[in-house]
Amino acid sequence: MAEIALHYGNVTALQALASLQSVATAEIISSLDGLQTIMRAASKGDAVAPLLFFQLRRHLRGRYRQTLRELARSTIIKSAIRISGSGLRPETIIQVPFYPGLDEFDLDATLDQAINKLPFVTYDDIVGVERKSRRKIGTIILDTSGSMTGPKLLTSALAAAVAAYHLRHDQYALIAFNTASQTIKTMNQTATIDYIVDTILDTEPAGFTNIADGLETAYSEYQRSRHRESWAVLITDGIANRGGSPYPHASRYHSLHVLQTPGIHPQGSETCKRIADLGGGHHIKVNDYTEVPYALMKLLSYTR
Repeated sequence: MAEIALHYGNVTALQALASLQSVATAEIISSLDGLQTIMRAASKGDAVAPLLFFQLRRHLRGRYRQTLRELARSTIIKSAIRISGSGLRPETIIQVPFYPGLDEFDLDATLDQAINKLPFVTYDDIVGVERKSRRKIGTIILDTSGSMTGPKLLTSALAAAVAAYHLRHDQYALIAFNTASQTIKTMNQTATIDYIVDTILDTEPAGFTNIADGLETAYSEYQRSRHRESWAVLITDGIANRGGSPYPHASRYHSLHVLQTPGIHPQGSETCKRIADLGGGHHIKVNDYTEVPYALMKLLSYTR
């Protein structure tokens, strides 16, 4: 079946077969024809490369594994760059003396200043307006536990890539957690989007879901910013099964948003909603990895 799917270039069938017979499917795509088929799909924006990489990486060897990994990274980064525009930059509005070429002015402030000088109003009486981008300061918290396999791990990889690209001129930390947490990037560390995506690609989903430890580790970075408008985004399926209740840790935040990855267990939704409520943030659930970049950008739009 995998050979037939490859012959007709049916990458959707290959993905389905990979979840049923990973060893056989890995053997079929470990060929020049297999890589060319995946490359053609990737060139059209299809996420088949990262999906197959996450599903089959344990069974791929040598240059085929390396090539599929590079295709996966390229697809994820291209998606992040395509979606992560610069239109969500927070702005600070500053009143300045008017000067030629200034695009905006504050009408109310100008009238207040000029009312007693009519009709002899000069340029000095006009109150100009300048808009300056304000740096964002925040923490991304990724679930990499055993339940985050295949499409769910692609969800985390896409979210990390979107965050890394959108926040590349800002100050942010990146924390991953499963049974325990680990710091991928500190608040004061510089990291490229390639490094962030490579780290996620090399992460094996394993262990339990210790949301409490993830939130606790992230909080130290969250505090380090010493900024009253700092924020955090937690990306998880919400199935907390280690480390005790995450709720006391969530309540310490003042702006903690939750992006819930696909899942059908009611506990996941209840946990994610409660964490967002306690953390003073918003909760968005996605049903498919394709929704992740837009959902994350929406959450980042609240971090003004």
